[in-house]
Amino acid sequence: MEFAGQTAIVTGAARGFGRAIALPLAAEGAAVAVTGNTPAKVEVTAAALKDAKATFHAAALDLSTPETVERFFAEVQAKLGPTDILVNATAWRIRQSFLETTYADWRKTFAVCVDRYFYCSLAAARQMVPRKWGRIIHTGSIAGAVMMAPFAAYTAAKGAVHALAKAMAVDLMPQGITVNVMAPGAAETEYLRKNVTPAAIEKRLERIPAGRNRGRS
Repeated sequence: MEFAGQTAIVTGAARGFGRAIALPLAAEGAAVAVTGNTPAKVEVTAAALKDAKATFHAAALDLSTPETVERFFAEVQAKLGPTDILVNATAWRIRQSFLETTYADWRKTFAVCVDRYFYCSLAAARQMVPRKWGRIIHTGSIAGAVMMAPFAAYTAAKGAVHALAKAMAVDLMPQGITVNVMAPGAAETEYLRKNVTPAAIEKRLERIPAGRNRGRS
């Protein structure tokens, strides 16, 4: 199996992209640590990993402070081994134009979408450097390059994630650590199903240059 013997940490794994990434990593042999801030949803992911007979560790945590992040990574290292792969997939966004954006919502968006990526990446890199190998992946967005109205704070935060990935990639490459950012467009997640109408989803799919949608491959 491709990831046998490796330890992967996936944040934001209680649902959406995070869960969809954690399960295949486990299926390919990785020992997987997952976290999210909603206990009931983390339990769903943990149950899926248990059913798959995966080696895993699950924790419902608020990763908003460096201290919490450092404790979590130390705990994972003790239980599963040092981090080989980190996938940052925590997310938060609120539908507000620039003029509607409040100070509190701006701060929360950056705390979830940028600060936590920095804290987790730093904790992971410190475990990777001694072994001169590691893989860090940020969940970015097409909003990191193209304005997604009316999500001013989210667009700004994802732009920061893309820039952070570039800075990290340059600094960490000499240590054998690669850093990449994935920028998904419309994807059939729980958030999309709840907050975007079918007509709006189809309109987004029509903008994909390759013409790919649910009915094509």
